Amino acid sequence: VFNVADIFGSCIHILEVQEDKNLTPLKVLHLGTLVDNIDVDQETGDLWVGCHPNGWKMFNYNPDVPPGSEVLQIKNIHSEKPMVFQAYADNGSVIQGSSVAAPYKGRKLLIGTIFHKALLCDLNPLQSD
Repeated sequence: VFNVADIFGSCIHILEVQEDKNLTPLKVLHLGTLVDNIDVDQETGDLWVGCHPNGWKMFNYNPDVPPGSEVLQIKNIHSEKPMVFQAYADNGSVIQGSSVAAPYKGRKLLIGTIFHKALLCDLNPLQSD
């Protein structure tokens, strides 16, 4: 099974690889934000997604009006009702243009960007359990 980010569709496509190597669409999860890169937690199966909440600011970068950042955690992506949590959000004052995120040592979140520095922050214990 593959999880594919669709930045312009603001969604994740879940696809299954068949024996003949063809892909079969299983479902689409619409997220309402520009989805960039996906990291799959190898221990939990949770998806960690770097997102761009304002595409206009991201594609028309201006350091005086920086693009914000958003990270989503998705639990049970293959179930009928995946749980989506906003693990991080910022208006660009701390970090700009988050493009990827991954849990680090269980209680931290490492966020990478396309314009700015990386950020290591604490995870909410309710989301990481």
